[in-house]
Amino acid sequence: MLRSCIIGTGRIASTLEKDPLRPAGCTHAGTYDASEEVRLVSGADTDDEALTLFGEDWNISKEHLYLDYRDLLQKERIDIASICAYAPQRKEMALAALECGIKGLWLEKALGCSIAEGEAIQAALENHKATAVVDYPRRARAHFRKIKELIENQTYGRLESVTCHMTHQLIHTGTHAFDILRYWCGEALSVSGKLEHGCDSSNEIRDQGGQATIQFSSGTVGFVSAYRKKYYIFQFDLIFEKARILVGNDIEKVYLPDASKLYTGFRELFEQPSYEWGSYYSRGMLAELTHSMRTGEVPLYSVPNAIEALRIALAIFASHLEGGKAIAPHEVDPRLKIESH
Repeated sequence: MLRSCIIGTGRIASTLEKDPLRPAGCTHAGTYDASEEVRLVSGADTDDEALTLFGEDWNISKEHLYLDYRDLLQKERIDIASICAYAPQRKEMALAALECGIKGLWLEKALGCSIAEGEAIQAALENHKATAVVDYPRRARAHFRKIKELIENQTYGRLESVTCHMTHQLIHTGTHAFDILRYWCGEALSVSGKLEHGCDSSNEIRDQGGQATIQFSSGTVGFVSAYRKKYYIFQFDLIFEKARILVGNDIEKVYLPDASKLYTGFRELFEQPSYEWGSYYSRGMLAELTHSMRTGEVPLYSVPNAIEALRIALAIFASHLEGGKAIAPHEVDPRLKIESH
């Protein structure tokens, strides 16, 4: 079996598995525990209490738990490393793992705090002939894959616009949305944005909410509303020429036109009582990683895709710094750094 470790043993790494509302295998540790080809053998965290709990939860003895991830990498024989610590440490930890000979990385999001950090990870993967997946799983989910098919086949005509509603943090949460928007709509050509709390170039810039308008290569326009709210939301509202679809963490609804009940000769949208969404992608995050390790194929959840999602997010910050001016994402300074957890 392949041997794995987790660096950063907190919520997405382990403790979310205890949430009774979440399915089994919703964490890195839970996924490893269910795997028939990968065994979790070690962990590292700067929080001694969290590390001890992690060991107890996953039956990992104390001698395989480390307060310094560098000690883990030097002492353990590891094939796959999950890097679940916060984004500011992502590049440093990924590069250290690759230097120690690890050939597979399962990276949490965001990939880093700047484009330069993401590109450094990709360059290191290529240099060490290794591979990685980044935890943007919606590309595998049936609803999102079906929508891509509807767009490509123009089943309901052209996709005119997509509005994304989410709860603040344009990088930590927003890059999930931007990855899916690229998946559906192609490359972002221009981005204009406004931040919730504002910032200026003389201060350290931190992740926050805001709004954005994004023009995509397909001709679709995207609108983003990502302000702090008294509730959690992550939803997309897609407007086609001949349909409307709402999809997100907690909603899947399709509306199609039919004769209006209010005006003779008009057609309005009506919710469909049922809809065939198709199937999930055949491989989850870990299975996709091990498949890529064996075959050399680029994974569905690739680092280059994660870089482009981060590039859109950073373009919103860059636009705000220039008074809301429309910014081409590829022109964003790769050194622009936004602190994000």
